[in-house]
Amino acid sequence: MNEWNLFSTHKIDIPTELFETFKTKPAQAFKKNQIIYRQGEIAKSFCYLKSGQVQIFVNSSDGLEKIFTTYKKETIFGEASFFDGFPRMSSAKTLSESDIIMIDKADIMLYFQRKPFLALNLIELLSQKVRMLSNEIDNISFLSAEKRIAQYLFNINLDTNCSIACTHEDIGKAVGVSRVTVSRVFIKFSQYGWIDTKYKKIVILDKDALLKFIET
Repeated sequence: MNEWNLFSTHKIDIPTELFETFKTKPAQAFKKNQIIYRQGEIAKSFCYLKSGQVQIFVNSSDGLEKIFTTYKKETIFGEASFFDGFPRMSSAKTLSESDIIMIDKADIMLYFQRKPFLALNLIELLSQKVRMLSNEIDNISFLSAEKRIAQYLFNINLDTNCSIACTHEDIGKAVGVSRVTVSRVFIKFSQYGWIDTKYKKIVILDKDALLKFIET
């Protein structure tokens, strides 16, 4: 199955009060590559990712799997269909063993009754997500292939001098370019001293340089 990625890995920090409230509910344990919900389902809850990684994707009518984004721990997802009442437009699956807390309407009503200001916290959080996704659409539309690859490398790492366990083909699918293009760009980045490529692994040597390249 062919696939492409629209958005990069990201995380929006949940306000402390919202975080403290959500984590009081017991989490469900999910195995790696387990489906959490499917496209077309009616959303009875949204999710708080306590630990692990989750991928959001869509299966199109022509058989393509289109990856939207990847969420890391301490983020919420699946909230759009929960609040608007329409069937889910995407599916979600785990990329690693994950602990997920399901928040349903009874939970939300109880939280808001006890602490009405949590509603404002949630609205602020969702607004940040909309703004961030809009920015990422702009990036996909206007950034060159080299900058999209640099952006991807930058986004999925929190520290300099760390490694990414993936292939050139994986990254190509993630940013919408061919494996050959990724290889060509990596040769250039290696010559600049920004990365070091190994078998199925890319080591980030100079994250600051990648960021400067993205911003120029």
